[in-house]
Formats: sequence, C-alpha cells, structure tokens
Amino acid sequence: MGIGVFLLAKFKWVLALLKWTKFGGTLVTMMVSLGAYAALYGWKFGVAIVYLIFVHEMGHVVAAKRKGIEVSPAFFIPFMGAFISMKQMPRDAATEAYLAYGGPLAGLISFLPAVALYEWTGEPFWALVVFLGAMINLFNLIPVSPLDGGRIVSVLSTKIWLIGLILLGVYAFISHSPIVVFIFIIGAFSWWNRARESYRGGLLAYEKRKLTEFRKELLRWPNLISTWELKQSLIAQIETARRSEEENGGRRLIPFLQDEEKLAREQVRMDRQFAERMLALLQEWEYEPVQYEDGDPDKPIPSHLLTDEVRKTEEVIAGVDEELQRYRTYYEAPASVKWKVLAAYLLLAGVLSVFMLYGHRIMELHR
Repeated sequence: MGIGVFLLAKFKWVLALLKWTKFGGTLVTMMVSLGAYAALYGWKFGVAIVYLIFVHEMGHVVAAKRKGIEVSPAFFIPFMGAFISMKQMPRDAATEAYLAYGGPLAGLISFLPAVALYEWTGEPFWALVVFLGAMINLFNLIPVSPLDGGRIVSVLSTKIWLIGLILLGVYAFISHSPIVVFIFIIGAFSWWNRARESYRGGLLAYEKRKLTEFRKELLRWPNLISTWELKQSLIAQIETARRSEEENGGRRLIPFLQDEEKLAREQVRMDRQFAERMLALLQEWEYEPVQYEDGDPDKPIPSHLLTDEVRKTEEVIAGVDEELQRYRTYYEAPASVKWKVLAAYLLLAGVLSVFMLYGHRIMELHR
C-alpha cells in the first residue's frame, strides 16, 4: 500500500489525467486494490487477484453490450472485489441472467492459461491462480441475489434464493467472514423484497385506480356549476378515513399472514390522502382567476393549475403501469429458456468445481 501511496503522490498529474478519462475510476481503484493486496500477500498475488476480478467484470460488460445495455466502468473495492452498475434495467430476468452469466464464464476463461503454465513449468503459483479463479467464480454462483448465481437462477424461480441464503448463512457462521455476512444481509433484503412483490403489486393496482379516478375528477371540474356538494363529499371522506385509521392503526400486522388486512388499511390511508389532495387543489382552483381568449367571455382558457395537475397525474400513472408490468412479466420465461439456463448454470458450476479441486490438490502436493 505504501508503494501505491508514494506513486500517487509523485504522479499527481497522472491522477488528474485519469479523472478526465472514462476508465479513470477503474484504473485508480485497481491500483489501490493492487497496492492493498500486494502489501499483505505480495505483488504476485496482488496482480493475480486483480487480474481475475477484472476479467470477471469485463465478462459482465461484454454481455451487457451484446444485449444493448449501458453499464458503468468497473470500480474496485479492496478485499471485496469490484462491481459495475447498469444504467438501465434489463427488460426481463432472462436478459439479466445473460448479463450475470457473462462474469463467471469470463472468469473461467481467465485462469485457463494458468493451467497450461503449471503443466509447462510445474510452478505451484499457477495452481494457486487456478484455485483462486475457480473459487471466486464458484462463490459468485451461489444462488443468492445480488450474486451472479442469484440473478441467473431467478429465471427458474426466485424461491431458490431462500435455499442459497441458508447455504450462505451456514458458510458465514463457519467462516466468520465480514464480507460473507454483508452479502448475506443484502441477499436477505433482496429475497424479502421479491417475496413482498405480490403485496406491493396490490398496493400499486389500487394506487393506479385512485390516480385514474383523480384524473377523471379533475377533467370534470370545469363543467361544474357549484363545488359545494363536492367539498362536502371530500370532507366526509377524509373524516371517515381518519376515524378508520384511528381505530385500526395501532395494531401491528404480521406480513404474509395478515396481508389482506394490511392492504385494506393502506387503501384507507390512500383514500384519505387523495381526498385531502383533491380538496386542497379544489380550494386553490376556486381562487384562480379565469382568463379568456382575446377577452371573449365565451372562450375561457383552460386552467393551467388543472392542466399541469392532469399532466403530472398521467406521468405517475405511466410509471405505476410500468412497475406493475414488471411485477407481472419480469420473471416469466418459456420452459425452453429455463432448461437452457439450468443446464448452463450446472455445467459452469461443475467445471469450476473441478478446477478448484485441481488447484487445491496441486497446492497440497507442493506443501
């Protein structure tokens, strides 16, 4: 690490140049990671581990480009690996699985030269490279989101994530690794969010219904002769919803077991919020001066307040529609695709397991 700090201090102009290049973050974080690994394990190990991680991430980048998905350059984090971020969501889980598979597949290819180098030179260091490469990529195939394995098996069923979580939890307990514990926590959140999508889908469907009613009501207002009855109706709705919330709001509900009751409670809350919003807008609209085209009282100009509100509501409806569509179709895939994904996943996991055992056996022989 000291060498890395010295170089960065002496070559500040290089840093300034890298900051303005597309891959500046990748190069800087790669150098920092290399320095960290080299300080603890030696420069050969540092170069090997950074190389293996870099090729793995480039596999994701290449897969993303093949699918037309823009991603960020790789960003290294010492002792935790590296990551890239997608600048747009894949259209479905099958596409996401393709992107995820690219990493471990490239990772497999990355250490194959080390197999040939060991067979040629007999140098045990190359066996270590094989073992590390296989282990890193095999670990990434654990079926837990956000690991690559979890994103691959999501095409088959996200229920597999729970099995992966159990396996990862056992490994975290045995290894006491902070990184594994961190991944377990992220994986638990991912599984929980997926398990709650059905409930959130119900909430979104009701929100869309309320938004559609809200837009329809706004379009009706310019034709009203009087707003008195509408005001009284909105006030009554607000009071009814508040009483219901006071009566039922204090009791905690158990997720999954009491989702219907929880959904009904959230619907009452939405009823109140939309009624309050509509009442406030109605009062503001009443005080808005009416404007006429060319001063002609028979040609009133549509209210900017209502027009803007309708536009905003339509944008929100479009967003809710998009999210609902994702909930309904994102994880759907033909049976043929599922079989291909399963076969590719098991084959890659099997090959990586063989190479990990190969590297481990050679290192044992050279002890």
